[in-house]
Amino acid sequence: MKIIRDEEKATCTLVPVETEEEQVLLSMIGVLKPGDKIRYHGRSQDGEDDKFCKIYLYAGGHEERQTIDNVSEMVQVDSIELILVGSAEEDKHNVNQLRDCCYFGHVGGLIFLNEVEAGGKKAIVVTAGLCKLCGGQMINRVACEWEVCDACAGKCAHKYERGAIHGGGLDIGIGWFCGICGRGKPKTEGERKKTQLEQHLAVERELGIMIMYERGFTPEQAVGAERLLRGYRRARSRN
Repeated sequence: MKIIRDEEKATCTLVPVETEEEQVLLSMIGVLKPGDKIRYHGRSQDGEDDKFCKIYLYAGGHEERQTIDNVSEMVQVDSIELILVGSAEEDKHNVNQLRDCCYFGHVGGLIFLNEVEAGGKKAIVVTAGLCKLCGGQMINRVACEWEVCDACAGKCAHKYERGAIHGGGLDIGIGWFCGICGRGKPKTEGERKKTQLEQHLAVERELGIMIMYERGFTPEQAVGAERLLRGYRRARSRN
């Protein structure tokens, strides 16, 4: 799928590339009206690593809780499924950002705005959320999470507080953010960006949350291993 992101209007236009995508969008257009929610129901890996993802979206029908083999889960019933996969690298980045809005931004899906024609094909225009203050459209993870659009955040009086932060490539860290609009406190000139390991150490020390890596290491142990490795390399370089 080609995804045209318009930051000014806070919209994304989904333009089909494959024939199957075109057919799915036509089916969705047939059941959607402006303002309808296209439901988000998870993601999976796009490619060999976890850099990009594909997301699962549903229109029409409904979702209900079902129990299968003693496991209760939400399932989509009589719905049209769109597996959103970016075509070019820019499109894949846009899919990641939409996923962040749906998951970290807690919007649970996308809002259908209207249908358009692009390159001779039917396409759909969506946004991720609406501002609680002005009703403006939002396609930014932080904006969706705090329900405050960029325009309203620009007028915010900002009351900064320190606490857990996440998203944007960081699973969890510590930082300063506004308790009203959620925007981060501007960094001072020359301030160095913390590594993920440094962020994890800060989380453990300031919040008391234990972090464990895949092989059973804690951040403190990872720091110790890095020091040993640096010492080994220095010793080798002197020989």
